[in-house]
Amino acid sequence: MQPDVSFVIAAYNAEATLDRAIAGAIAQLGVTVEVIVVDDQSSDGTLDVARAYPEDIVKVVALPENRGPGGARNAGL
Repeated sequence: MQPDVSFVIAAYNAEATLDRAIAGAIAQLGVTVEVIVVDDQSSDGTLDVARAYPEDIVKVVALPENRGPGGARNAGL
């Protein structure tokens, strides 16, 4: 089934805030959602936070090099 809404979260060193962003996306009422987190070569625990969620809830893309916010968002599409 296609989701009603897709959230692409471009994340760079977002370990402290990523849980809140994902929770906010998942909590949307009345729509089915898809959450895609694109890790832009973070040096903190961002990737670990994203991967802690089940794959059917959060899709994780780990970029091989830092592409900046726009490049990370484009990679999530």
